Amino acid sequence: MEKTACPLCGGTKTTATTIEEKIYYFCSQCDLAFLAAPFHPSPEREKERYLLHNNSLEDKGYVGMFEAFLEQAVVPFVGKNVEALDFGCGPAPVLQVLLERKGIRTDVYDPYFAPELPPPGKQYDLITCTEVLEHVRRPREVWQFFSRRLRPGGILAAMTAFRPPREEFARWWYRQDFTHVCFYSRETFFWLARHYPLRLVFLDRKNTAVMKRA
Repeated sequence: MEKTACPLCGGTKTTATTIEEKIYYFCSQCDLAFLAAPFHPSPEREKERYLLHNNSLEDKGYVGMFEAFLEQAVVPFVGKNVEALDFGCGPAPVLQVLLERKGIRTDVYDPYFAPELPPPGKQYDLITCTEVLEHVRRPREVWQFFSRRLRPGGILAAMTAFRPPREEFARWWYRQDFTHVCFYSRETFFWLARHYPLRLVFLDRKNTAVMKRA
């Protein structure tokens, strides 16, 4: 049987399990769990799902989530007069507005809603990536992008729900969103810190990681 390589580390020490007629793999090298490619949604279906999200500045709960994230993962780690990129901003760039209210100039990128990449070679003091990593089908490319686009000393602030132990994975609510294809554990972030020029400076037990570019 042909081995299925992990899309993050490229390792082939992966084991499969079937849940609700979908196949998921678990990587023993970087601890990523990922959905087999044949079960990924089409880009059209994926975009339709995102457009159903009612995420706006008028949604107090959504704004409150971001404000808590900024206080925990951004404010303690960045100074003033910095430039940021919100990677995966979605159809309504709420985080961009909140960052700019704090005096942080912010560009946005999203493959569906703001598809123009920053100019080649442009680097940032801060990259935010909130509720995005679980949607990314080619994570290695994204982590290479983060490493290139952060200035030395720059901060990556990421939010994605950390997956539970394998025996709990089938019941985990976060898995059930059909647009979620990659699932990070806390151990995955330790692996990233060992293999990219990114040092972990904060990691909670729920969903938030902050990494500093060497």
